Amino acid sequence: MRERLHDVPLQPGVYMFKDQEGQVIYVGKAKALRNRMRSYFQASEKLHPKVRAMMNRVGDFDFIITKTEVEALILENNLIKAYQPRYNINLRDDKTYPYLKVSIKEKFPRLSIVREERDGKSIYFGPFTDVTSLKDTLKILNGIFPLRSCKTFRIKTRACLNRDMEKCTAPCIGQISEQAYQEIVKSLVAFLEGNMGEILQNRENEMKAAAANLDFEKAARLRDQIKGLKIIAAQQQKVVFDAPYNLDLIGLLMDEQESLVQLFKIRTGKIIAKDSFWLNRPINEAEPEVMEFFLKQYYDDKEDIPSEIIVSSIPGEQALMEKWLKLRSGKKVVLRFPRRGDKRSMLNMVLDNARVLWEEKKNRDRKNQDILLQLGKALQLEVIPQRIECYDISHLGGEETVGSMVVFTNGLAERKSYRRFKIRIEQNNDYASLAEVLQRRFKKSREELNPSFLPEPDLIIVDGGLGQVNAAKMILDEMQVDIPVYGLAKKNEELYKPGVGQALILPRRDEGLRLLQRLRDESHRFAIEYNRKRRGKKLIVSALDDIKGIGKERKQKLLAHFGSVSKIRVATVEELATVPGMNRTAAQNVYRYFQETDNN
Repeated sequence: MRERLHDVPLQPGVYMFKDQEGQVIYVGKAKALRNRMRSYFQASEKLHPKVRAMMNRVGDFDFIITKTEVEALILENNLIKAYQPRYNINLRDDKTYPYLKVSIKEKFPRLSIVREERDGKSIYFGPFTDVTSLKDTLKILNGIFPLRSCKTFRIKTRACLNRDMEKCTAPCIGQISEQAYQEIVKSLVAFLEGNMGEILQNRENEMKAAAANLDFEKAARLRDQIKGLKIIAAQQQKVVFDAPYNLDLIGLLMDEQESLVQLFKIRTGKIIAKDSFWLNRPINEAEPEVMEFFLKQYYDDKEDIPSEIIVSSIPGEQALMEKWLKLRSGKKVVLRFPRRGDKRSMLNMVLDNARVLWEEKKNRDRKNQDILLQLGKALQLEVIPQRIECYDISHLGGEETVGSMVVFTNGLAERKSYRRFKIRIEQNNDYASLAEVLQRRFKKSREELNPSFLPEPDLIIVDGGLGQVNAAKMILDEMQVDIPVYGLAKKNEELYKPGVGQALILPRRDEGLRLLQRLRDESHRFAIEYNRKRRGKKLIVSALDDIKGIGKERKQKLLAHFGSVSKIRVATVEELATVPGMNRTAAQNVYRYFQETDNN
């Protein structure tokens, strides 16, 4: 590989280090590829230990040249997302709190509470820590900005109850034009972004006009709306700055293993959003490199990029980053590290908030490590069980058997790693079903083409007693998977080791046992949820399959139009006949079928 370095050009580009199997394990960019890559091929004692560990696994490299550094930066970002290399920084977004979402790309947008990845098509406000207060806020906003609340928009012949309650303008029956509806959406977004003065003034003018016209009912309704708007405004304006700043504040804290980024959005001088991101750092990058990585990842799919971004550490290639941000936003963007003044005070506030969150997580991590250490000793494990997987099987009378895999990392649920399995073999055999799930899980993770399916655990827990754990151990041995496995029986909360008839009984108040109970209960919930979902789908299909004249195509169109069998059940013949592909005879058959089944 050192000889190959002579052929690498001194041009901007992206380089990729690969392991012996050809998997990309690190992606980087460079102003001069050869010079940057040569720095990795020094004597091992000159390399940082983490870089040395990575280079010990490198078996090959590849590179792509670009015309400019900005092109290299964009390409690097895309390749990291595509390959998710092991030794690049892993960005974990804190999605524990809900957001308000406005689906602005839809013809008739809606406002909803979500806990999800940003879809790139909507505007998100939050996060919000008080869910109850957020639900109350949503009710107030629905009364003031009457947008639709239905999940799927469909043209209908009659509106729902929300229209009668004046909580929806009923675009489904054509009661409002698309342009007028969009004006309501714009007012809502402006309000949530902090532009509240004009909206409040307009409502107050409407209230006075209504009172002057002796329309006291409307005036009272507007008065209540103004009161609700002021309550929400008071909640949002906890921190207001003297100047109408429009900027993002980004604070970064680091240690040897991970980093925390705290981001505040300031619009018209008010904090309107706060985000927290934890970054795992396999290689010990310096602050400027970590900040550069975060800026690329965060703003790559954002539409709302302000003209000024205040950072606690200027990225190493500031001019290059500003060029890239200009390309992304279509306007000049400046990165600044203030040393004094109002903006420095704002940045200090962000860092103070980050330190509180940092200490909270570190204290929780220390407690969880103590629990895992004691659990490892109790179970006589060779390593601390940082990653634990639990498996459960669920069915109802042998029908729709499914399996679940739930993962806890460092004592906390790692929901993105949960997996569920539809059992393919004999349905009413828990032992065989468990064996199938384990076989599929570890076969997939050890396939040569997919070694990064999931990291393998330090401990496996199965929901059940000695029979289940022996079945699990048998299939693991066949696959040469050398991972400790225990069964947790629910009746007496006993732990069973394969081949050992005597159960291990931990004290009921033991924190390690409580951790395993939470893990087992979560796997049980996840499995039952999937089983119910599959049985529900089966019932939906069978109900429509029994109706004369309703084939596969008509069944799909009916479900797409109404959304569920329960809504088809209560539809009139006229409503059924309006569905594309239906005629009056088929509509009468559907209507008659549900009338007869409901009366029997």
